[in-house]
Order: sequence, then C-alpha cells, then structure tokens
Amino acid sequence: MRHMRREALALLVLSGSLAGGCIKLKTEHEIKPIHITMDVNLKVQKELDDFLNLD
Repeated sequence: MRHMRREALALLVLSGSLAGGCIKLKTEHEIKPIHITMDVNLKVQKELDDFLNLD
C-alpha cells in the first residue's frame, strides 16, 4: 500500500514538473516620453530687471 502511494506521489510530482516547464511568460515594456512644460513670464522679468537697473 505504501509502495503505491510513493509511486502515485512520484507520478504527481513528475507530471507537475513537466506541466510547469511548459508555461511561458511574456512581458512587455513600454517607455513613454516625459513632457515638461515651463512657463516663463518674460514681462515680469523685464520689469524686474528695469527696476533693479535704475542706478
């Protein structure tokens, strides 16, 4: 009886190993660009420069 359990267990482990070897995973990677928006207020900068250069 024990001998049959060992054979059944061995068969189960073997079949699980074979089935696990057939599994394939496919991964996909996507690289997306990063957009950075910078708002520069030139009018304020010009007025500030004019104010500071009043020597």
